Amino acid sequence: MERATSKKLTIPYIGDVLLPDNQEIDKSIKRAGVSAVVDKINWLEYSFKPIVKFFAGYSGEYLWISYEVKGDFFRAKALVDQEAVWQDSCVEFFFYTNGNNGHNNWLDTIYRNFEFNVLGVCLSAVGTKAKRVSLPQDEMNQILRFPSVDKNNLPTEGDCFDWNMSVAIPLRLLGIEEGSSFRANFYKCGDLTAHPHFLSWNSIGVTIPDFHLPQFFGEVELGKR
Repeated sequence: MERATSKKLTIPYIGDVLLPDNQEIDKSIKRAGVSAVVDKINWLEYSFKPIVKFFAGYSGEYLWISYEVKGDFFRAKALVDQEAVWQDSCVEFFFYTNGNNGHNNWLDTIYRNFEFNVLGVCLSAVGTKAKRVSLPQDEMNQILRFPSVDKNNLPTEGDCFDWNMSVAIPLRLLGIEEGSSFRANFYKCGDLTAHPHFLSWNSIGVTIPDFHLPQFFGEVELGKR
């Protein structure tokens, strides 16, 4: 499989973000960050397309990503980290640094996946496509999540709803800093929702749904301050 045409994204420095106010977090990222859409339907048999936008920026400690989803169908069965969040209303970020590129053999590329359901429950692992290791809980605890959904007043499963999710992933966990370049893709999925879907930021050129394909990641860098 060849690499698809790569989108490019420069993520700006946005300064410190006020914690733990969810609304202020969203405002900070949207005001100073870069925005893009997750709108690629790669498999026509899964044509459902909620409106998905993300905003990204970085601070001294974190890579910040804020997803904005409209017209999704609610599902939230995963309640504990490392459960099957991709089956729920879910957003995702996959990533590898250029130093981990297998070049001639994409199966050798070491990459990280960060998947979040609407409740902020996270699944994350690192490794090659064939051999992945789940992040230990102490590292999972370092990933900040700020869901818009109130756990005490959830929509009914299958209801159409809008939601936001802001996450902060430590730069040291990713191994990047100001000026770093890397490859990544941003996703929206919901394998077992009322309308299964598999949207991506950068196009994926295979015949069946699969996000674990680093050859189809786009080009991303952390801009200079």
